[in-house]
Amino acid sequence: MIKNGRPWHKAAWPVVKWSTVIGLLLGFLAGGASVVGGNTISVNGSPIDGWYGVWLLTFALGIAGLVFGLIWALVFRAIAHAAHKH
Repeated sequence: MIKNGRPWHKAAWPVVKWSTVIGLLLGFLAGGASVVGGNTISVNGSPIDGWYGVWLLTFALGIAGLVFGLIWALVFRAIAHAAHKH
């Protein structure tokens, strides 16, 4: 076990950063593949064509990655706090 919580505390912000970057990358790749394939991106049944759809999907998955990273950062900080108290 880690005696102090420093490694967990240091891991929190890189997780947020890389989760957001990976979300943005996945959104751009999925949106780009959709445009290249000739498909439209649908949001609540409304079709969104072209690069606007790509950027909308990129933004949506980037926000999802950010939220995912923030949740894990909170978990890592809780582990660091528990390790420091013990």
